[in-house]
Amino acid sequence: MTESRKNMQSENYKEAINYLDKVISKNNDNADAYNMRGVAHLQILDYSKSIDDFTKSIKKDSSNYKPYYNRGNVHLETKYYEKALLDYNKAIDLRPNDADLYINRATALFELKQYDAALEDNRFAIKLSPNNHIPYLNSAKTLLQFGSFNKADSLLNLSLKINPENGESYYWSGFIKINTDKKSEGCDDLIKAKNRGFQDAIEALEKFCK
Repeated sequence: MTESRKNMQSENYKEAINYLDKVISKNNDNADAYNMRGVAHLQILDYSKSIDDFTKSIKKDSSNYKPYYNRGNVHLETKYYEKALLDYNKAIDLRPNDADLYINRATALFELKQYDAALEDNRFAIKLSPNNHIPYLNSAKTLLQFGSFNKADSLLNLSLKINPENGESYYWSGFIKINTDKKSEGCDDLIKAKNRGFQDAIEALEKFCK
C-alpha cells in the first residue's frame, strides 16, 4: 500500500493501479485497497471501474464513509444526481461533521432543483468550515435561482475575501451587477473572472460588454 500511496500522491495513477492490483490479488478483503484503486480509476476517468471498486470496498467494510463519498462523486461527475444523493446521505450518516460531504450533497441537490435543501447543506458546511470559499459561492448560485441578488452578492463578497483568485465568484458577481444596472462594474468583474481562467466569462464579455 505504501508504493500505491506514493504513486497516488505523485499522480501516477496507472502505476498506482498496478500496485493495488497486486495488493488485492494477495488479499481480496482489503477494503482500503479497493477504495484507493477506485479513486485512481476516477482520476483517469474510468468511471465504471471506479464505481465497481467503491462498491466492492463498501461490501468489504460498510462502516467507512469514504467509498460512499467517492462513489457519490462519480455519480455527481456523470450526472446521476439521485444516486449521488443516496451515497452522500450514507456518507453523512457515517461522518456527520465533514464539510466536503455537505458541499457535494448540496451540489447534487442543486442539480435536482431542491434549492432549499441545497441552501441548508451549504449553510451547515459554512459552520463546519468557515474559511472554505466554496459553500459561500454555491449558496450565492442557489439564491440566484430565487432572484435574491442582494443576499447572493453578499455571499460572493465573502467568498472573494477568502479566495480572491476564484474566477467563478467574480463571474457571478459580474452577472448580478449587469442585471442590477451596474454594467461597468459588472464588466470589470467579468474581466477578472476571465483573467482567472473562468471560461464562461469570455462568452459573457462578448454578449454584455462590447
